[in-house]
Amino acid sequence: MRGNIIKLYIANFFIGLIFWYGIEKLFMLSIGIDAVGIALVISVLLAFNFLFDIPSGILADRWSRKGTLVVGLLSMIVCCLILGSANSLAMYIVGYGIFYGIYVVATSGTLASIVYDLLHQDGKSQEYSKVIGQMNAMYLGGIVVAETLSGFLAHQFDFRFTYFLTIASCVVAIAILATVKESKFHKDAQHENAFKQLAGATKTIAQSKMIRTLIIILSALTIVQMFKNSFGQLYLGRYVSDIEIIGLLWAGGALMWAIGNLVAHLFRTRLNMLIVLNVAPLVLMAFIDSWFAIALFMIQHIAMGAFFNQTETRIQEATPSSVRSSVLSVLSSFGRAVIIPASFAIGWVIKEYDVFWALRVVTIVAVLTLLFWWWQHYVRKLKDI
Repeated sequence: MRGNIIKLYIANFFIGLIFWYGIEKLFMLSIGIDAVGIALVISVLLAFNFLFDIPSGILADRWSRKGTLVVGLLSMIVCCLILGSANSLAMYIVGYGIFYGIYVVATSGTLASIVYDLLHQDGKSQEYSKVIGQMNAMYLGGIVVAETLSGFLAHQFDFRFTYFLTIASCVVAIAILATVKESKFHKDAQHENAFKQLAGATKTIAQSKMIRTLIIILSALTIVQMFKNSFGQLYLGRYVSDIEIIGLLWAGGALMWAIGNLVAHLFRTRLNMLIVLNVAPLVLMAFIDSWFAIALFMIQHIAMGAFFNQTETRIQEATPSSVRSSVLSVLSSFGRAVIIPASFAIGWVIKEYDVFWALRVVTIVAVLTLLFWWWQHYVRKLKDI
């Protein structure tokens, strides 16, 4: 199975070669989509994902996880064609809210489930945190390369070129995935129908205090990540105006996330420290309105990458293989349900005030998350996380 893991490393690198990520919000502004419009696009995407995330997880468990990934990449190709040709908010909503939405739900947790089952089949599931960290680092390595080039490509050609170039990397990723042989042992424990599959996933979550606690923490910190992913370019633009520099900084953020994934296994028993490292930079950023905040932005990326890696590892270890993708999809749906209204709220704050005040709102959410964690860990004595 080691050969399959290596193929997934390579495929994940090409999946990460999305050349428009680094300049997307700048392109949206160039075609007349403001901060509220950006929030609307994001909300449509989140609503779509909320509705179809769980069905996609069930599909991956019952049909084919590799096939689900390929469907997601085919949707990304259609998404790039539509967004690269977009001239209006409505067209962008169709490409991003629907076809990019299919890509997100089809890939969310699917690759992680493939990796865990391959390792479990070889009796090496204890290596999951390290291997998935390396897997994510390969994906983010592709992101770093793409976003490093994105600003230069947009300047040399135009914004639209970056969307069309991404199609090539999707084709290569599909070709590599076609050669991967995924583990099938998770199908041995499948339920008779999809409703029982969903019931099994719900039961797994309901019976685990650890998973229920992590749902709340992840949902809250997903608001922080949504702000950085969706409005981060506007935040960086507060201190830097050059498009090439913004592209490089965006690539730097992906690199920091990759580093977080690579070192995450070192924090196997230090989740407390990761929570603090996630919140502390945000608190400082809320009071520092200068270019130095960019360094804190990057540091927080490292902590966030490591934290998401470790929480996902704990969830994988506590989840039966037969419902693994389904459980991850349910967890994603909880997060999306929270950030749909949060994205509108943040977009409104940016429009009425500015992006710095939006950061302060997000920081309050992060501090409340830290207090909830403290209550769970030290007051309720929840030690199994």
